[in-house]
Amino acid sequence: MASSDKTLAREGKFYVREDPHLGKIRGLDPWAVENGIHLIRSQLDAAEGIMMIDNTNTQQYGTVHGGVLVAFADTIAGHSLTPHGKMVVTQGSTVNFLRPASGAYLFCRATPLQVGRRICVVSVEQRNDADQLVTTALFTFAVVKEIDPIVVEPKHPSLTFGDGEPKR
Repeated sequence: MASSDKTLAREGKFYVREDPHLGKIRGLDPWAVENGIHLIRSQLDAAEGIMMIDNTNTQQYGTVHGGVLVAFADTIAGHSLTPHGKMVVTQGSTVNFLRPASGAYLFCRATPLQVGRRICVVSVEQRNDADQLVTTALFTFAVVKEIDPIVVEPKHPSLTFGDGEPKR
């Protein structure tokens, strides 16, 4: 795939496309990949993702649209449950917008707090490229299906956010 090619492809369990800033974007659902949400890792302790900030996700004030922030958080939160063998749908969420989302990219970490047979709860933080907290959120998911666990090893283990230490 050429770097300007926005065509979605399927490689095993991942949907992929090329991004000029991130290389090959991968994810477990086509909507996220098409919207520039890159799944960095998904392991038992947490899932992490990155999204470049550009004119496709900002509003008239030059900051990321609140709906995009919620969708990004929801996507990574849902992926945090795949290593636990859970296919989920969002049941409810509370999102706290702490500062406008601007910069080159956003980083998202979703940490499962409770993984049950029917209900799961996940805590989410989103940070900008200066490692400033942009949003916090709490998502409740309904389990719709048990699946084989899907673990995604870190794609960009050397990526750092603010403090010079890799976020894991």
